[in-house]
Amino acid sequence: MASSVNVERAPALFISHGGGPFPILNEDHEPWRQMVRGYSTIFDNVKGIIFFTAHWETSQPSISAASDVQIFFDYEDMKDWLPKSAFEIHYEGKGDSALAQRIAKRLQDSGFEPVLNKERGWDHGVWIPMMLLRPSGDIPVIQMSVIKGQDEADSTEKNIRVGQALESFRDEGYAIIGSGGSSHNFDEITKAYTSLTVGAKVPPGAELFEDFLESVVSVSDPIDRKSKLSTWREAAGNEIAHVPGSSEHLMPFMTVCGAGGHGIGKRSDMWDLVGSPVGFYLWK
Repeated sequence: MASSVNVERAPALFISHGGGPFPILNEDHEPWRQMVRGYSTIFDNVKGIIFFTAHWETSQPSISAASDVQIFFDYEDMKDWLPKSAFEIHYEGKGDSALAQRIAKRLQDSGFEPVLNKERGWDHGVWIPMMLLRPSGDIPVIQMSVIKGQDEADSTEKNIRVGQALESFRDEGYAIIGSGGSSHNFDEITKAYTSLTVGAKVPPGAELFEDFLESVVSVSDPIDRKSKLSTWREAAGNEIAHVPGSSEHLMPFMTVCGAGGHGIGKRSDMWDLVGSPVGFYLWK
């Protein structure tokens, strides 16, 4: 009789991935890069990573199902003002078609209509963090979309449910990562980041929203946590952090919160992006 093998529960992590290719290319992002690299060891023993990216929105969960996956530059529309080096980045990773099939079955059993996608490559929401977390590309990654619902409340509820449906994969040794932005006021961040004015900053207020997120992840009861998350549009600073109607970068956070189960999460890091605080949140 074969002996049983104890599998360590894999982590669930939310990463604020910064803007476009700049976190990889620009020297001023080195503190952020060091921050991300600091998480690499928590993935040393995982079997694979289920990775939700803010840059893939669909009405039902979409799952990358190819074993041989290529990256692509999903910021092609900004080619006229991005440096040439932004389109010369390479990352070699791998998928897991069998795991993709199992994820689809689990989501189907949970009332979703998942779609297996063998064509779409990994967008920068995936390969930028992975270049730092696992530069060798040694861990299989399943890229997944976030759900765009009928409105923000619907999106929030459905993305939490996806996380809840996939939480048990953590007990098998599969980590869950959400990649987006705890605050993502794109226009204000871009304006400040590209300003010729030294020390240009985004308007204050997003730090209050970070306080709200930190308080929510500390809730151990998943029902209570989901209830509190449903009120995020009432939280102080929410409109500075996420302009109304533009909250896709928060949705991977919702999925990771769902995957947190009965565990207590924590804000594990914070980085200042031209005055906009962006947080990292972790469940072990």
